[in-house]
Amino acid sequence: MPERAKSNPDDYIYDGFRPDTQDWQGREQELRQLKAWLADSAVQLVGIKAAGGFGKSALAKKVADQWGDEVADEVTEQAEGQAQEFERTLALTFSRAYPFSLWGRWLMAHFGQRVEDGVSDERLVGMAVAQLQQVRCLLILDNVETLLAADSRQWQDARYGEFWVGWLSTAGESVVLVTSREEPDVPNNLMRGCRWWPLEGLENEPGMALLRSLDVIGERQALREFVGLAAGHPLLLKLAAGWLRAEEPDDPDIKYLKNINGLNLFEFVGAHRGEPETSVGRILAATLARLPEQMAVLLPGLSVYRLPFSRAGAAAMGSDDVTVEALRKLVKRSLLQAKRQQVGDERIWLFEFQPLVQRYLQAQANGDAHQRAIAYYQSVKSPVLSATGDPEATIAYREIFHHYCELGEYAIALDFITTQTDEEDRYSSCDMVLQLSGYNAIRLAQYERLTQQWQPLNDEEKRLFSDALKAQGDVLQFLDRRDEAITNYDEALAIYRQVGDRLGEANTLKAQGDVLQFLDRRDEAIENYAQALAIYRQVGARLGEANTLQAQGDVLQFLDRRVEAITNYDEALAIYRQVGDRLGEANTLKAQGDVLQFLKRSSEAIENYDEALAIYRQVGDRLGEANTLQAQGLLQADAQQGVAYLQSAQTLYEQIGHLYSQGVNLFYLAQLYAQLQQRDAAIEAFQAAASLGKQIDFAPLVELAEQAIEEIQA
Repeated sequence: MPERAKSNPDDYIYDGFRPDTQDWQGREQELRQLKAWLADSAVQLVGIKAAGGFGKSALAKKVADQWGDEVADEVTEQAEGQAQEFERTLALTFSRAYPFSLWGRWLMAHFGQRVEDGVSDERLVGMAVAQLQQVRCLLILDNVETLLAADSRQWQDARYGEFWVGWLSTAGESVVLVTSREEPDVPNNLMRGCRWWPLEGLENEPGMALLRSLDVIGERQALREFVGLAAGHPLLLKLAAGWLRAEEPDDPDIKYLKNINGLNLFEFVGAHRGEPETSVGRILAATLARLPEQMAVLLPGLSVYRLPFSRAGAAAMGSDDVTVEALRKLVKRSLLQAKRQQVGDERIWLFEFQPLVQRYLQAQANGDAHQRAIAYYQSVKSPVLSATGDPEATIAYREIFHHYCELGEYAIALDFITTQTDEEDRYSSCDMVLQLSGYNAIRLAQYERLTQQWQPLNDEEKRLFSDALKAQGDVLQFLDRRDEAITNYDEALAIYRQVGDRLGEANTLKAQGDVLQFLDRRDEAIENYAQALAIYRQVGARLGEANTLQAQGDVLQFLDRRVEAITNYDEALAIYRQVGDRLGEANTLKAQGDVLQFLKRSSEAIENYDEALAIYRQVGDRLGEANTLQAQGLLQADAQQGVAYLQSAQTLYEQIGHLYSQGVNLFYLAQLYAQLQQRDAAIEAFQAAASLGKQIDFAPLVELAEQAIEEIQA
């Protein structure tokens, strides 16, 4: 099982912040004003607002790049002396409406803070706001309009609104720099901390300079006229320059735009003054018509890729003979952007679209492009996933899932991410690897896509849809959103019963029982388990039977019915060994050991722990290993030996990034240090436990640790 320390949502929030500033011209006034706002301690949010293609993202990047030594000379007199270096700059482009739970974890991960699965989105909002208060950070959020509802300025995910209000309601050293087509709604009383710049086109001189930097020549008056007709729209100017360079490579004079094969781009652009995006669309359409047929057909297909693509990715769209040189010609036309990236011992070119160009081309793409994207990712994905491998290997699998969903093939998409890639390893599906790696926010986004978009047409599709509902409920349970989980289980249960899926019914009853147990509704949990167990035995599902017996044992243990709990564990253990489920066997041995410890049968408990520990290490379950080491440490008669076990557990908890377990384990360590009369070590461990308790908002740990410190110091 991978270490959870690797767990963060970066690989789902694929695209970072990569605007092209290579041909930058002008914008001096904008840069001065934005820097002044960033330096003003009264400003917490700076926004750049404009339609697509005006260069919002490039301006934000230029501000960030120039911030530093130049600031003191350029800020306004009012802000003079307030400008300080930012400790760090974080930037993200919202190419898709990432759920807040993903974005919040992305933000915290970049501050070195792992967020436990059980942290609610409400709590995550507070953590994100608090983190920005503690560190002076420039946080750039690009394309924020993606997060807004299409017909309003309201947030699609209300948690972003809560973050927005939370941040603007506090005092902090950080500043959020936003680019967006629309201003999100902000309560009037919080507007004082916001500054928005409505970005317009380049003025004549910078616009002319941009054309010249793109190798366009010609009379000054003609250059000036074209910039005016294009309203200084940077993307429109780049597309026109790219067209001219392609059509007249030896003499790219602006005058030729008045007659390129009978087309007058001066009239073409001028007809849509005030609506540059319309001109962009018309130029793109005309450009495609002028491209070689191979490229004209290829471009819409390439636009369906969410990730930057290589020559091989381009070839997969049906043009096996496409070359890097041909793709770079599209870069010269401003249809693509390019960068070099090291892959192994080789540096390769990767290509991607400017967002406005990509949106236009995607409207021209068809289902065949998604099929070709699936075939490409099938060819490059790891044939077998392993729970002990790198979860980065699931990226190709998740891209395939995305393209199946784009085709409306939801049943195939679900099957693809949940099917074992190794028949001998039940933990080798894409979904299971993500689960064991702690990527539950990513799993939730995938299942939400299925349950929100899929309209099942027949009983078989309904059964599969209920599988998705049930799996989504499982993830919600992991994320401590248990009321929502129960709602999902209720919906899934109704469908399973409607279509007569007994195994699905049993699995859902069992999962519902797990939630009820966590909610301390143990009588209801036992009732659910009893119903599930009867069905598992009826249909012969041995693994389901074992899982339910183990769960019943856990409830019986909580109810102090420990002898009955051991009986359940014995039955579960026999089945796990019969079906070869090593992890189930280890979990049951560990649970049984806990009961034996309560019953003061310490030698038997230690024997169970030793067996469980060997299996956890064999299958690579680091968290199970750490939990067992902790249990062994607490059983040792010799406090020094106990310290050794707990220190080993602490090392694993830190590697995994499990903050709750780190805090509790430190508390136990501190108690042993105190028992050994190691006063300073005990106080240090109690302080560290209290600090972690505050970080995860677990008041009992904080109170007990601080009370213990007072007692030692007294």
